[in-house]
Amino acid sequence: MPNVDPIRYVAMNRKGRDYAVGDIHAAYDVVLRAMDAVKFDPSCDRIFSVGDLIDRGPGSHRTVRFLSHDWVHAVRGNHEDMLLTIYADGEPHPAVLEYATSRNGFDWWRDTPDSVRADVLAAVRKLPIAIELETGRGPVGFVHADVPFGLSWQAFLERVKAGDEKLINKALWSRDRINDMDESGVDGIGRVFVGHTPLRKNLRIGNVYCIDTGCVFGLLGRMEGALTFAEVTAGTAVYKNLAEYEPPADLLAVIADPERTARPFSR
Repeated sequence: MPNVDPIRYVAMNRKGRDYAVGDIHAAYDVVLRAMDAVKFDPSCDRIFSVGDLIDRGPGSHRTVRFLSHDWVHAVRGNHEDMLLTIYADGEPHPAVLEYATSRNGFDWWRDTPDSVRADVLAAVRKLPIAIELETGRGPVGFVHADVPFGLSWQAFLERVKAGDEKLINKALWSRDRINDMDESGVDGIGRVFVGHTPLRKNLRIGNVYCIDTGCVFGLLGRMEGALTFAEVTAGTAVYKNLAEYEPPADLLAVIADPERTARPFSR
């Protein structure tokens, strides 16, 4: 496995807009509809994914092309991590692969050609655990599941860099903050966007924004759901106004702030 920096720092976008997108789970046609809805301009706009790009939906093989764009930035989700774990020691035993592909919407892998498999593995191996983005309102963080309680953003990044496996596992899998509805937030960062836990509506807990609204489950007809496509620096009030949110019929929950305020982030 290549030596990949687990933290990615991204400079301020001085020309366009930045959007955070919830768990895609291979529903790339919905992503394209969201881009159309905001008149996304790839020459200056950017997308920041909270991970779980693959599995469950109809287009996991499209992940490679999605990640190839220089306007896409993504963190590793637990689904990407499960895939990498299977191949951590090389080609897995057929029985291991058969068991893995029977779970978690991973059955698409069975019919994926070896060349495409290699491309997918290479692409997701490059994904960092966390992203820090500079914005005009302050720094913004992206991680798939959570930052453990009591850690500042800077302390969290240092432990990720040090390879703290227990902490990285929480970053990829934890639902503690949502389960406890802990409002303490994460110090040292303006906002943190997370996914992982499918919710009926977007949820703000302190300065942590939970934006997995179950798009793929809505697409598959298993539950109400939509893809959240949120302007990173949108005013806090814009998120508060989603209290009466209903998953739309077109599977899109686009959050934008026409004021483009430059005021510092607040909780």
